This record gives sequence, structure tokens and C-alpha cells, in this order.
Amino acid sequence: MLTDRTDATRSRVSAISTRAPPKGPASTTRRTSRRITVSEPDPIRRVWGIGTPRTLRPHWLLRELDLEYETKPIITRSEGMRFPEFLALSQRAKIPLLEDGRLMIGESAAIALYLADRYRDLGIFAPPRDSDDRARHDELCFFVMSEMDAILYVIRRHEGLAQIYGESKVAAESAREYFLRSAAEIERRLVDGRTHLMGDDFNVADLLLKTCLDWAGFVNIALPDALVAYSEAISTRPAYIAAMQHNFPPAALAALGGPTP
Repeated sequence: MLTDRTDATRSRVSAISTRAPPKGPASTTRRTSRRITVSEPDPIRRVWGIGTPRTLRPHWLLRELDLEYETKPIITRSEGMRFPEFLALSQRAKIPLLEDGRLMIGESAAIALYLADRYRDLGIFAPPRDSDDRARHDELCFFVMSEMDAILYVIRRHEGLAQIYGESKVAAESAREYFLRSAAEIERRLVDGRTHLMGDDFNVADLLLKTCLDWAGFVNIALPDALVAYSEAISTRPAYIAAMQHNFPPAALAALGGPTP
């Protein structure tokens, strides 16, 4: 288990009443109170999973928000995926999984959007809810996940995991062509020179897209020049650099089967 920072504690102050003993028939009952401090651990904030572009997403945004959390460094398709402690939390046995207090949530995009809304006071990584910009932003998030992330996993299944899902050069090549059509749509949105998908500000949509562009490079998809420049600019963010180092240690890279995606 990796711990990013030392766990803090918080104090809960509770009042305890005591009753004075009676001093004879004529005495009256008095109540006095004293205050004691009870130390409780902070609620758990923990990410299960490392080693894939999808697990990178929560680690990256948690660093953008400068939030303390703990990591359970289990790698997909490893013995750690069968730990009883993990299976008790996720019957799907999928990573990443976020524990945040009493909340447990999977799916990397859902985790990122949750963190952006829940900890908005620490940093703005999505437009305000119920705004037109938020609708446009979430449209981009869903586009990236359905038209890029899911397509890349077709390649992963039929090339990198062919021993499980079966090899299919036709499926993999078709997926590459489809991905490039989706990339062209993203390129069109950047043609006005904006630095990020929604304008000047880095948002969850950019985080999702950047991880897909990294993944595309890992499976040897040549990106348009505009997307290469966009990706390289985001690569300089300190939180991204730290998250990449944390998410892709040597053991995870070995399991993935190549250099950092």
C-alpha cells in the first residue's frame, strides 16, 4: 500500500453531563458539564488501481486538487484483483475504484467528474452545473469516452490481450481508422487556436482526452499535428507528471507490456 501523505486527524468536541450527588433532603440537583476532545481519523480517501490510462485519471485529478489520499497499487489482471478486501468493495472487480468517505465509485470518467464537483472549492476543473458550458463540457467527456476510449480498448483486447479475447487484425485496424475519425472531430474544435477544449482553462474533458491521446501513441496511432501539440502542452502540467510516475511504476509497465502509454 502506498500512502501519498501522512493521514491527518480531526477533533470532535462532545459535551458530557455529570450530576452532583444530593446533599440531603433540602438539596437541589445541579448539573455541571465538562468538555472533552476525542480524536477521530479523517474519512478514508483511497484509490484502488494503478497501471492503465484509466487508473491514471483519478490519480491525476486528485493531484490537481492537491487532495491527500491513499493508493492501493493493484494492477489489472493481477492477484491483487482477487483480494477479498477489494472484492468486498467491488463485485465487478474493476479498477479504478475510489473510496471517499462512505462513497465508493468506479468508472474513471465518473470519478473525475465527481471529484471536480465535490471539491470545487479547491480548484475549478469543470464549468458550473446547470450551465450551458457544462452541457457542452459533458458532451465532450461522453464523446471522448464512447468514441475514443472505448475504441482504443478494442485494439487493446484484440492485440494486447489476444490470448484472452482472440486476435483480430481486422477489428484492430478498423478501430484505428475509427479513432482517427474521432480525433479529426477534436482537431476541428481546436482549429481556432484555443489551448484547451473549452477555451483557456484545463478541465476534466482535457484530462480524459489527454489520457486517450497517450494511449493512442502506445498502440502506434499517428496523431494529427494539432493534437500532438495540444498533448505536449498538457504534458508539462506538474500534476500530470507526478501522476504518471505514480501510476506507471516498473511492475505496472511490465504488466501493460511496453513503455508508458
